[in-house]
Amino acid sequence: MQTQLLGQPVKHISLGKGIITEISAKVVTIHFSQGEKKFLYPQAFSKFLTLRDTEKQKEINAKYNKMLRDEEEAQKRVSEEQERLHQLRTMKIIPNSQAVFNVAFNEAQSIIECSTISTGCYLSGHSKGEPRIPKKINPNSVCLLTGLPESKEEKARYILGAFMVGDNFWGKHCRNGIVNGHEKHRVCLPSDVRLPYWNYFEHSETFPRWGNVPFKYFANSTMQKILLNMIDLLVDTEQELAVKEFYQYFCEINRLPIEQSKIGEKL
Repeated sequence: MQTQLLGQPVKHISLGKGIITEISAKVVTIHFSQGEKKFLYPQAFSKFLTLRDTEKQKEINAKYNKMLRDEEEAQKRVSEEQERLHQLRTMKIIPNSQAVFNVAFNEAQSIIECSTISTGCYLSGHSKGEPRIPKKINPNSVCLLTGLPESKEEKARYILGAFMVGDNFWGKHCRNGIVNGHEKHRVCLPSDVRLPYWNYFEHSETFPRWGNVPFKYFANSTMQKILLNMIDLLVDTEQELAVKEFYQYFCEINRLPIEQSKIGEKL
C-alpha cells in the first residue's frame, strides 16, 4: 500500500495540491509549491490530506480506523491489567481462606495438571442441587488436595498436592462451581513423600469426620506451614524450584513473612 502511494497527487486543506514523494510506516513526505512537508501517516489523511484517488483514500481511512481500534484495545488491556493489580494489592485477606478438597488418589495428578476443581453442590436449603459458591476462595487461596487410601480411616488422610488459585478468580462471582487455578503455581507430591493432613491440626483422640462436603476452609498460616514442609520434601527434585516459587508467591499475596532461608537467595 505504501509504495503504491508514491507519486500520488493529494490536496491539503491549506497548502493546496501536492505530490507524495516519500513514505514510511509512520511518516509521509509531500512536495508542495512552497516546498516539502512531512506528516504523520496515516493520521494526516483523516484530518487535512485527501488523495485524488478515492479508492486509495478509502484504504487509508480503513487503515487509520483499524489503528485507532487497536490503540483503544491496547489501552483497554492496560486499564484492565492495572485494575487487576489494584484488586490484588488491596483485596482483604481473610485469615481462613485456604480450601482443602477431598479427592480420589488416582485423580489428584490430573486435577493438578489442569488446575481446575469443582466445589460440588449444596446438599440442602433453597439452593439444594446448585453449584456451591466458593465465597472465600480468591487469588490468595490455595486448593489443597487430600485423599484417603482405600479402606483407611480418616486419620490416614494424606496431602496429595496443591495449586494456587488463578489471580483473576473471585469466588463470589463463581456460579458454575469450578475453581480455576493459577497458570504456574502447582505441585504434586510423589507417592513416597506425602504429608499426613491431620498433623497440621489439633484434635482430640477421635479424628473429625470429613462429612459429605467436597471442601473445607482452613487457615492461611497452616497452608504456609504445609508449603514449608513441601519445600523440605522436594529438595533435590525437579519440583524444588517450583515449590519454592509457589511458597514465595503465596506469602507475598497473603502478606505473610517469607522464611528466606528456605528458598535461598531471592528468586
